[in-house]
Amino acid sequence: MTPEQYVQQKAAASGSSFYYAFLFLPPARRAAITAFYAFCREVDDVVDEVSDAGVARTKLAWWQAEVARAFAGQPPTHPVMQALMPHTALYGIEERHLQAVIDGCQMDLEQTRYLDFAGLSRYC
Repeated sequence: MTPEQYVQQKAAASGSSFYYAFLFLPPARRAAITAFYAFCREVDDVVDEVSDAGVARTKLAWWQAEVARAFAGQPPTHPVMQALMPHTALYGIEERHLQAVIDGCQMDLEQTRYLDFAGLSRYC
């Protein structure tokens, strides 16, 4: 399976209406957003599917390192990052954007309710 096939399958399997909206985009933009969405799903699935918070933190740390390595010019190892990296420059996707997604997922491990708008805004 190619990285492009992997992200396509990951996005389609989510059951989200986002995937179907992507089908109306031009091919290059569709490939980029599908890869980005698959990245978001992969990272979010760590928190949603791993019952041990310590294991989830370890997996999220791996994703942080994978993103950092890819943006430092090293070849990514995960098919999602392999599919996403060719689109980063064209669409202005920066390391900090992907790290922010991971940070948000880490917050899910520690807090599930926000008592004020400032806390909720930071999470969002």
